Amino acid sequence: MKKAIKAVCVLLTGICTFIFTMCAEINNRLPDNFTVYENDSFSITNYHSLSFDNNCEKDLCFNRNYGANSVNGKLMLMNIIPVKDINLHTQEKKYVIPCGNIFGIKFYTKGAVIINCSDIQCGSKSINPGSNCGLREGDTIIKINGEDVLSCKDVTTAVQQSEGNPISLTFTRDGNTENTVITPVQTTDDNEYRIGLWIRDSCAGLGTMTFYDPDSGCFASLGHGICDNDTESLLPLDKAVITNAKISSITKGSDGITGSINGYFADDTSLGYALINDDTGLYGVLNSPAQMFDPVEIANIQDVKKGHAQILCTLDDDGAKYYDIEITHVDYDETNKTKNLQITATDKRLLAKTGGIIQGMSGSPILQNGKLIGAVTHVLVTNSSKGYGIFAQNMYTEMENCSMEESFITVL
Repeated sequence: MKKAIKAVCVLLTGICTFIFTMCAEINNRLPDNFTVYENDSFSITNYHSLSFDNNCEKDLCFNRNYGANSVNGKLMLMNIIPVKDINLHTQEKKYVIPCGNIFGIKFYTKGAVIINCSDIQCGSKSINPGSNCGLREGDTIIKINGEDVLSCKDVTTAVQQSEGNPISLTFTRDGNTENTVITPVQTTDDNEYRIGLWIRDSCAGLGTMTFYDPDSGCFASLGHGICDNDTESLLPLDKAVITNAKISSITKGSDGITGSINGYFADDTSLGYALINDDTGLYGVLNSPAQMFDPVEIANIQDVKKGHAQILCTLDDDGAKYYDIEITHVDYDETNKTKNLQITATDKRLLAKTGGIIQGMSGSPILQNGKLIGAVTHVLVTNSSKGYGIFAQNMYTEMENCSMEESFITVL
């Protein structure tokens, strides 16, 4: 009898530990806020054991409150155990046009980005003015002697005109604005005044358009921000022009080797311009509507599931085509939005041509069950058939900020 009681106690302890661990994991992995479309029921596709309880009669809550902005409630495990308090934001269904086309980007930074601080030979001494005054890689110089820095030339001119006298600099770092004073030194080699900073004010490249919103005229692309190649920091956007681009070749990826889509600017025609460069992508306004495919619904993050999906991307002059992939994992982590989805390329045509996911494919729309669920963001270097994606809903939310910024600019 004692053995039986002990066995039951061990079993119950194990069950309780399992349930506690599961509840803790769900609480940590799932966000506090979800979006649900009006008159739709709420469930999380990848957590079938969870249900939503808003502590009132469901018909009353779902019919009346879904006309309001939000509904508060609890996620319940097996309809019994409360796991997490969440808020459901209600809104009308959103429809956009999936794109998948390649475009060119001419990107100009807001200020001059520091990509390196180097020593300067001054007589028998090596001096590093940048490091000495507290500057470092990734900082962006936005003012020099109180004047706005529009390009690297502004910095160069001010340094030469200083004749070795201290210069006041205003710079940004991690979103904060700071001030310092730097003293140019005269080099031994050419007697020019220098401050030992390598700076950059522009870049160019190719990307993939994710979707276009016909209501606002805005677009979303890339699925991740444009960063400096040397510092890997997000580049502060001043302006960016979107142009036509053509593919010249494909470098096939393989394990340990990242492939790429190679191309060039087809012409100088401006298709539009970018307003926002942030961690989730590049967003802006197109000069004319993009009508490549029929509009599709933006899927809520809780409706995205593991299994078959398709990406829409351009690999030749025939335009964007659908290719099969498999979603192997869905992650709701709000602190790492560019890796919400783990994907594997399964389409034989895609694998034969690219080896899987390659550079330049970032921003390619991911569709599942006729809905836009995300965009490709990264390739897994150790396995070119695998990569990552971002939820389309995250990109749409940021694009709405772009729409508001465009409205503000238009009013002015």
